[in-house]
Amino acid sequence: LKGPAWGGWGANSRVVFWPMLCGRWAQTARVAATSPGMARAALPLAAHTLNVAPRRASSGLSSDLPSQLDVAIIGGGVTGAAVLYHLGLAGLGSTAAVLEKATLTSGATWHAAGLVTYYHGGNNFKFWHQEGVDLYKKWQNDEGIPLSFNQPGSMRLIQNEERIKEANYTLSKSKLYQGLFNGPELHLIGPEEIKRLHPLINLDGIQAALYTEGDGHIDPSSVTQTFAQKAKGLGGRIFENTEVVDLRCMENGSWEVTVKLEKGEQHVIHAQRVVNCSGLWAPRIGSLAGAHTPAVVLQHQYVITEPIPEVKEYHEQHKRQLPVLRDLEGSYYLRDEGEGLLVGPYESEDLMQLSPAEWGGSMPNHLTYYLFNGDLDRLMPCMELATSLVPAMETAGIKTVLNGPTCWPADGNHLVGPAYDRPNYWHACAESYGIAHAAGLGRYLVHWMVNGEPPYELTEADPARYGSWATSSWVADKVKEAYGWNNYVAYFNENRPRARPVIHEERPQTDIVEVLRSCGGQLGFSHGWETPSWFHSEAVDLGNSLATFQRPSYWKAVQQECVSLVEHAGLCYWPFAHFRITGTGAPAFLDRMIANKLPAVGRVGLGHLLTPTGKVYSELTFVRLAEEEFYVTGYSNYELHDLRWLRQHLRSDEDVEIEDVTSKRAVLFINGPEAESAVAKLLDEPVDLARTAFKSFQWRRLSLGGVDTTAVRMSFIGEHGLELHVPRDEVANLYKSLQQADPNLGNWGGLAMNSFRIEKGVALFGKDITKDHDAFEAGLDRFIKLDKGDFIGRDALRKVRDEGGPSRRMAKLEIDVGEREIDCVGNEPLRCPESGEVVGFVTSGTWGMLTSKSLALGYVYGSQRWEDGTRLQVDILGQRYDAFVRTQAAMDPAAVRDRKAKAA
Repeated sequence: LKGPAWGGWGANSRVVFWPMLCGRWAQTARVAATSPGMARAALPLAAHTLNVAPRRASSGLSSDLPSQLDVAIIGGGVTGAAVLYHLGLAGLGSTAAVLEKATLTSGATWHAAGLVTYYHGGNNFKFWHQEGVDLYKKWQNDEGIPLSFNQPGSMRLIQNEERIKEANYTLSKSKLYQGLFNGPELHLIGPEEIKRLHPLINLDGIQAALYTEGDGHIDPSSVTQTFAQKAKGLGGRIFENTEVVDLRCMENGSWEVTVKLEKGEQHVIHAQRVVNCSGLWAPRIGSLAGAHTPAVVLQHQYVITEPIPEVKEYHEQHKRQLPVLRDLEGSYYLRDEGEGLLVGPYESEDLMQLSPAEWGGSMPNHLTYYLFNGDLDRLMPCMELATSLVPAMETAGIKTVLNGPTCWPADGNHLVGPAYDRPNYWHACAESYGIAHAAGLGRYLVHWMVNGEPPYELTEADPARYGSWATSSWVADKVKEAYGWNNYVAYFNENRPRARPVIHEERPQTDIVEVLRSCGGQLGFSHGWETPSWFHSEAVDLGNSLATFQRPSYWKAVQQECVSLVEHAGLCYWPFAHFRITGTGAPAFLDRMIANKLPAVGRVGLGHLLTPTGKVYSELTFVRLAEEEFYVTGYSNYELHDLRWLRQHLRSDEDVEIEDVTSKRAVLFINGPEAESAVAKLLDEPVDLARTAFKSFQWRRLSLGGVDTTAVRMSFIGEHGLELHVPRDEVANLYKSLQQADPNLGNWGGLAMNSFRIEKGVALFGKDITKDHDAFEAGLDRFIKLDKGDFIGRDALRKVRDEGGPSRRMAKLEIDVGEREIDCVGNEPLRCPESGEVVGFVTSGTWGMLTSKSLALGYVYGSQRWEDGTRLQVDILGQRYDAFVRTQAAMDPAAVRDRKAKAA
């Protein structure tokens, strides 16, 4: 429906009939929609009509509102209600309140499709899914609360070999979580079982399915009201028709929250903390607070059919619903709705639609219970596929086309956690799966608030993953890819190309990107930066064309990068986070923040930020330029994550300045036996670069072809060489100058780096070491100085030590894959060969380019399994392979090789 026929509806239009001219769908359809000026639509949704109409506000008088709160929760959707509930469970309910500008569920909650699943293909998001299903099941089954929670299970359909590989990887990860963390079961089933579970399905082209018992769907409004009622029982308060119109951060970090009531009067609340749970209005609330909120409103449609006799017959015969189907190749989900079916497509990135540009990414404030105009044309490719999959739909008419607004960040993974740019301001918004995640999200956020650290690692939801470089226009472009690729095969080496490279003053990289591409660089993406993954022999951009579950076809190119480096020398540009920390209080502050001792002036040291429970929050390198001046580098994707932590723990009476200079600095790694010779050719003044004079963990000031350089003698990859820290606007020229000075200098990238470090048994923060691991189990013993004085996490680590040490440890592993070109990548379960019991898990893996071995790092439970040669087994894409624990790395660092060669 387009043009005059659509725009000509009257302001009171709710339902329209028109003849369908779309193949099998030559039926009469009824669509519920709103015209552009309409704020509310009454919909014929069987289980989704609860509380759609406005209700009486819980407060209409300013005298009812508190003047003081510990936690002000802005937004009364399912997330706001869940956060209030969990604050109540934590004993903070009486000091917290929800401030809702209209009525509960009036944003995106009321029209959500309500899918609630045990299944999730990621890692710790699985906990949110499991908590949601288990809690809702308890409320309905044990407490008798009617939630319209149906749990018929779900099937993810598999139509080709690539999907089989994806399913096997997902299944192995599921077994890991099931074996170690009591996760739900996931089953790979064949066509016969698929047909038994879903008799209406057409099996043409279907090879298998991933089946999850207990998955289903629920009434979002009922869930929200239940969270709300239980939260009130725990002391929480909810104020409807109470619109937040201003947010002001006070000098002490608290907040002045100004609200406007239904009759227009204003009231000021002083809150210690603010939580943005405002859903569709999250960007607007963020702008009031001055907190970067990189999310946009987009359109998500679903279709509900008229009753289907076969569906009704199944319900009457089996007394349950049909399993939810997810046709990944067709990019839609299909479930029962009443006696008909609901089909929810994810349109392609070219077809999907955002909110109108004039909205600026956020929902206009006056709109509630809002729907966009339905657009069946965009849905027809998926509808045709759905009809082919379930032929009973062929004779069914369309009852409803619902096009509802929802709010997503660029990658679709939520914004949950403390803001990096405002104190005591928390994000709990942009939830692409809000109903399924609300219970787990609420507990996760409140745990973080109460304990000063999250209960587990979820950097993929941390708001600090996006800086101001993630502009609203960039997010609006990038989110199309996240939405359109929602059901694409998720390859290990996936490389999503849209909205790249980022062009922003915080990401000045155009010149170095051009240099890398001219060398054949195949670039990845990290926190807005382009990073070289590997180098092709030609200057071509292969994008995502070589994505695979096997050892990638370009592994020999990576191998050549490694060989060239150890035989001569190689050059690598890599983005990092950079900070200058200065002041008379800087040494004491940093000593309190890290577990290691600070380096002396002129020296370089590695230090870890730990959480109060001794988990590893981050890893930083400290270059001590002077007694009270430190140049600190960290991982680029943890820039704001680390900056937030440092600023949160800085005391008001400490003379310390923390300056983020990430956009001003850049790093080149130059490694290999001839690395120093290449650098020496550009020296403007003589400096002895010999390793006997310029020793490990020292730094020097150099001038290289006029470029002021801080050279650091350390190597993440275990090969001789230097890190060259330079002004960012000079890095591209220095890269070219070094290659001109030594034409044999090779290029190397992240995949070569990964091979080098795993061959030498070096764990990578963010991959092998995260907030899921304490410092001792991560093998960081030599960087932990329990006797140096107090630091964050010291007491927790002392307790671990005094109680006998960790129950699991980081282990180096050698995998026997035979002749198969297949390797671990991470998240594979490690098993006892005799019993099949899960006794550990892999965190990273690779083909060792120089050792010609399949290698991995991971965690193994039980000290009896930490001995060299211990045989375990690992699941890789549906098969088990022997994995042997190694106490020695597969390859010695260059310095050790030199000593051995000299001794020989």
